[in-house]
Amino acid sequence: MAEELRKTGISIVGDVPWGTHFCYFYETKQDLLDILVPYFKAGLESKEFCLWIISNSELITTEEAKGALGQAVSALDRYLAEGRIEIVPHDRWFLQGGVFDFHLVANRFKEKLDEALARGYAGMRVNGSPAWIQTRDTKELREFEEEVDHLFPNERIIASCTYPLGGSRANFLLDVARNHQFAIARREGDWEVLETPELMQAKQEIKTLNEELEQRVIERTKELAAANERLKKEIAERKRAEDALRQSEERFAAFMDNLPGYSWMKDLQGRYVYVNERVRGLPGYRSLGKTDAQIWPADLAAQYRANDQQVIAAKKPLHTLEHFQLEGKHRYMAGSKFPIFDKTGTVALVGGVGVDITERIEAEEAVRRSEEHLRLVIDTIPTMAWSVRPDGVVDFLNQPWSDYTGLSLEQYVQDPTGPIHPEDIPRVIEKWLAQMAVGEGYEDEMRLRRADGEYRWFLVRTAPLRDEQGRIVKWYGVSIDIEDRKRAEDRLRATSEQLRALSAKLQSAKEAEGIRIARELHDELGSALTSLKWNLEKIHITLSDPEEALRVPASRREIQAMMSLIDTTINAVRRISSELRPGVLDDLGLAEAIDWQAQQFQARTGIICTCDCSTENVGLNREQSTAVFRIFQEALTNVLRHAQATKVDIKIKDADGQFVLRVSDNGRGITEAEKSGLMSLGLLGMRERARLVGGEVDVIRNEEGGTVISVHLPIAPDGGG
Repeated sequence: MAEELRKTGISIVGDVPWGTHFCYFYETKQDLLDILVPYFKAGLESKEFCLWIISNSELITTEEAKGALGQAVSALDRYLAEGRIEIVPHDRWFLQGGVFDFHLVANRFKEKLDEALARGYAGMRVNGSPAWIQTRDTKELREFEEEVDHLFPNERIIASCTYPLGGSRANFLLDVARNHQFAIARREGDWEVLETPELMQAKQEIKTLNEELEQRVIERTKELAAANERLKKEIAERKRAEDALRQSEERFAAFMDNLPGYSWMKDLQGRYVYVNERVRGLPGYRSLGKTDAQIWPADLAAQYRANDQQVIAAKKPLHTLEHFQLEGKHRYMAGSKFPIFDKTGTVALVGGVGVDITERIEAEEAVRRSEEHLRLVIDTIPTMAWSVRPDGVVDFLNQPWSDYTGLSLEQYVQDPTGPIHPEDIPRVIEKWLAQMAVGEGYEDEMRLRRADGEYRWFLVRTAPLRDEQGRIVKWYGVSIDIEDRKRAEDRLRATSEQLRALSAKLQSAKEAEGIRIARELHDELGSALTSLKWNLEKIHITLSDPEEALRVPASRREIQAMMSLIDTTINAVRRISSELRPGVLDDLGLAEAIDWQAQQFQARTGIICTCDCSTENVGLNREQSTAVFRIFQEALTNVLRHAQATKVDIKIKDADGQFVLRVSDNGRGITEAEKSGLMSLGLLGMRERARLVGGEVDVIRNEEGGTVISVHLPIAPDGGG
């Protein structure tokens, strides 16, 4: 027992050694708190486990105790939560089912101390008020204090008992003081010490000397009586030992019979001297007094005997996995054999335990077969498959993967990025780490090197496997060869670019041809018809002379009809010419052409058009202006055919260096199906025209109703031309 001193926190007591058991008499609630608050504060600061038992015979409640201690110890709530101190009512500690058994209570103190030491505390500090016991049985209280007093001196524990002065009899106070190492009291605010630790130690030494002297006298004067007494004690001890042995054997048998496995013991000759209920319950199995050779086939018996002899010789346990047949069925048992020593350290018995693991073995075998079948399937599919542990290490590659890369699993683990094209590695690693961090599957495209050094494109997909708690236990992935698809995409992309270039060339040729035809229609056919009209007008004027009127009335009517036909032809020529290439586009510019086209559309359809085309210099070149005008014409055509609109708003603006044309109507609004259906060919043509001149077209459904078509084009650096 270490003689180190512990601070009590009580000024009049000072430091005391482990095992100190003292009592404190108080008059008021404040007297009680004045000693117990510093007492437990010192215990907490000294890293001791503290137990404060609040008795109903005291003047305070559990909550008052916590409140008073909390004022002195700021971290009390944390200490309570961590279990460094417990403040409990006495009925929870002293009573078991309403019954007080001081032996059980004393044992509870010992168990609590052992628990505190196991948790790393320096020891335990206790306070309780057993005064409530005196109302039941003063003798019982005295016996309890004696029991506790005998327990504490040998343990790392400091215990104080508190008793009220006012309601206690003198003989009770004397009994209490006698069963403590010393006692202190607080009366009318003053301290009194009934016995100091030094006096207690001297008294104990005198008591010890007196006991030794008395014993020597007894030994010299009453040898026979002493011998008889010793004999009685030996008989009583033997009886107690026999009872304890019987109880121990009963407990042992109950424990062993309720084990989930088999257990037995053999002597050094291999005879079974004990078997538990599981062994006794085996059909036709009678083993007590027999050896393995009398129970099992010769090969098994020889193996079991060899195992026993190995345990005896090595004096160490031996773990075994045994396979045998029982009732015609194969059984597996995981067992352990171990030596049992006598008091001299000699092996006296061989013990054994075993658990039937047949179901586990069969399940593992079924899993192994299933895994073999699964691996066979995975190895035969044409897709490269693999799996990765949660820490990112690859733990499986199927045969197509190894065949493609020419690498074994061990080689690949050494350099997992080796097969990846160097240009793809940074992107692949960044994406893989990001997806692992969030725990989500993904897919990516990368180039992987074949065993002959050729790189091919693969689509890589991964997915996590989670357990019931949602933790990732494995990543699975497949790599699908998309080299042929990538090449087809490249060819398709090249073909698309060629078709786009051809379309642009055809569009340009169409516009040029339209310009030529419009010019010829306007310049040649229009001029000829105009001249013809003028000649006819002259003839008409001549024939209008009164002298000629009587002679050619029929000719005048024919000439009038011809002039009307010529007017109609001239208007048709002008309309066709403007549709092929409106002259206003070349003469006045895009803004005037759009405004003119809107007026023509309104006059022809009755749909009201408002045009905000006040931008003076749109900054587009000839090719861009033509494309925008054709897109505008197609937009008006769509309004007429599909929108069911009564009004169209047109606006041109310059936004951050871009030309923007916005056409919105108040019709029914375009649907998503119409954007991608057969009716979207016009939209496709509009988008393709814009793309050919570096622009784009957006078509959206307005939340307020109708459709909005927006054209965005970068303004040419040279300001047009």
